[in-house]
Amino acid sequence: MPEPARNGLQMAIYGECIGAHSRAAVTISDLDDTGCDLFPDSGTPVLGDCALWIGAVGPFEATAIPRDNGHSAARFKEPLDRKIVHHFNCG
Repeated sequence: MPEPARNGLQMAIYGECIGAHSRAAVTISDLDDTGCDLFPDSGTPVLGDCALWIGAVGPFEATAIPRDNGHSAARFKEPLDRKIVHHFNCG
């Protein structure tokens, strides 16, 4: 279950990470223009380079790095447009 958001997204949204050899449904939390937290539905952390879909918007090139408690932090290769972040923050 996602932890409360700290700086960005105040609600969880669903997305998908597509890597070179796998894809995973994820819950996205704490979205800002530089990255977000990823909580995989399977419980297996997403790692490495991936294309991230945020809801039906994307793909955004990102790198997923391990965090604690089985989740990952995604860092976008290019900052997200503030309009996209605003859209999801207004949920």
